[in-house]
Amino acid sequence: MKKILLIALLAVTAAMLSAQSGLFGISYDDDLNTADSLMSQQGFVAGEVEGNMVKYYSDYNKLVDSVVLFVDPSTEAVAGWFVMYSKENTKEQDDYVITRLHDLHGEGVQYDAEREQFIWPLTDTRMVQLQYVGSGNLCVLYYDSAYPTIFELPLSSQRKNTSQ
Repeated sequence: MKKILLIALLAVTAAMLSAQSGLFGISYDDDLNTADSLMSQQGFVAGEVEGNMVKYYSDYNKLVDSVVLFVDPSTEAVAGWFVMYSKENTKEQDDYVITRLHDLHGEGVQYDAEREQFIWPLTDTRMVQLQYVGSGNLCVLYYDSAYPTIFELPLSSQRKNTSQ
């Protein structure tokens, strides 16, 4: 009986850990060097570091405008990440992203009509959010509510966004 319980516990733990990985192979709590290496392997380079954010761009991947890693400054671990897809992408390309998210995070998706976004809850604090933003870009945010201040935009980014 103990053996069966141990196997069941290990299976549940493995399932929970696999749910923590997401787009681009990035996982919550990856150290920044690991995540940076994953981005580099996929043709992305760090273009800017601003506050807790490291912004990645690619000259090769025209489907993605940018990927932003949100990093816990005390541990240099990934607390979450944001992917902005090109607004020029076709419906089929956007549908592929949605299918990929279902494959990674399951069918337990919820729709928030007020915010017009889909949410995959991963844990009590971690989730994946998918929505179109005002510019028409499909965006995916891997968010951890245990670190809300890490996801706050620095003042310089807020000024850039309001001036556009």
